[in-house]
Amino acid sequence: MCKVLIIEDQTDTIDRFRGLADGTELSFIAPSDIGLTSFNPTEIESVEEQLAKFLKNQIAEHEIDLVLLDTDLSRIRTLQTHSSYKTALRELGMPVCRYQKGGSPSLFEQLPQLQRTIRDGASAIWIPRALVSGDRTNELVPRLIAISQGFKDILAALRCQPNLLEGKHSPTDVLAAVLGNPELSFEFLGYAAQNLVYFAQPEAEVVQNQISPERRYATQLGYWLFNYIIMFPGPILAEDAAAAYLNFHPDEFKKHPELADALAEAQYNGPFSRVNNYYWRFGLINILDKNNGDIQKNDAFSCLDLARIDTDNPASVAYICMISGKTITEEQAAINPDWVPAGATEAKIDEEALDELGPLAGI
Repeated sequence: MCKVLIIEDQTDTIDRFRGLADGTELSFIAPSDIGLTSFNPTEIESVEEQLAKFLKNQIAEHEIDLVLLDTDLSRIRTLQTHSSYKTALRELGMPVCRYQKGGSPSLFEQLPQLQRTIRDGASAIWIPRALVSGDRTNELVPRLIAISQGFKDILAALRCQPNLLEGKHSPTDVLAAVLGNPELSFEFLGYAAQNLVYFAQPEAEVVQNQISPERRYATQLGYWLFNYIIMFPGPILAEDAAAAYLNFHPDEFKKHPELADALAEAQYNGPFSRVNNYYWRFGLINILDKNNGDIQKNDAFSCLDLARIDTDNPASVAYICMISGKTITEEQAAINPDWVPAGATEAKIDEEALDELGPLAGI
């Protein structure tokens, strides 16, 4: 069972989320269930320090796996501010998912998600609005279960290899070890520029509030993996980006399930693999090498009329625009802004979209 503490000030939202979890392996714990609505800080210490101590005890007592935090807690004055919870939970090293209700889809629907991730990716995983107040709410509970399991997988791997926390190993080395192959460390070097953000050390007085050092590091590593390495495709590609890499439209996966079977050897099965279907780029390269650079040259697919992204050159690489979510060819891809990690070689933006957004694309 996955236990999620939801910090939300609207009871109808809590009830709605609980309804979504009926019959699943997830249960929501409301603020009132752990006394959070009656929590009254004193003036002796900061609100954040008092919250951290209070939440640490409640998380242990109720065996909470994950916290789901609303960004707006101003409607009913029974809770502290969103920023106070955010700070306290980061001090604890507790995995957090954040969300914002409302809003409507836009032409560049991926941009707000990118902006939030770049700004706050070292303190939470953002849940898309469509999953909390849109037309995809049925995906919320499976997403939370998958994210929670991802953090658990990292923590379990660290506990099996306690030497990884001795300080002499870089995050790239630790992640490669967690994924079961130390030789993969070089794949993540292009993402190392943000290590100071994702792996900032806590102040000395904060250490006593941590749930455990390995839990805090597992949380940090999880944010770095999910919000930076997986979010910006390079060595690990989500299903749509993997399809583009092989130059066929992502919808072809639904039309031809046998495609997924053919790519099974390249599938990523590490932490957060239940969130989406992910693939190792090096695995896709191996598959292309076996098929002379084009998956359709495989005898099993030669008769399929695959919808290509780059119709002029079937053996070329294509991409998913990070802002619009649309497929683009190499010729349509702009030079990446500086906020795209150097290692994210498959993270591209449509040049027309970048021109249209102008300063907004500077994030």
